[in-house]
Amino acid sequence: MSYQPKVYRKQGGDELVVADGGVINIETGGIVKANGTQGAALTAQLTSITIADAAGTPDYAIQAVINTNAYGFASAQEAITTLYVIQNLQVRLAEVEARLEALGIVVAN
Repeated sequence: MSYQPKVYRKQGGDELVVADGGVINIETGGIVKANGTQGAALTAQLTSITIADAAGTPDYAIQAVINTNAYGFASAQEAITTLYVIQNLQVRLAEVEARLEALGIVVAN
């Protein structure tokens, strides 16, 4: 009976393989480096958007930007919807950044 590990170096030692069912576990305090360097910190976040006027139904079908309204959208709902999309992107990117920092893949801000 032969034993084939799920994490191994290929013959010659130039490649690390993680086979089906294998795991790389980075313990607390461990980091990931490429070419001897940990990934740089991501650009610091700005304060997340707070939407003051959230009444109504979102309007995800944004029309062409116009100049007849102060906010440049065909309706206030379109502008508010755009703010919600931007806010969602801010939250999701912050979650990605936190996970990358927690894994030691990038330096924390």
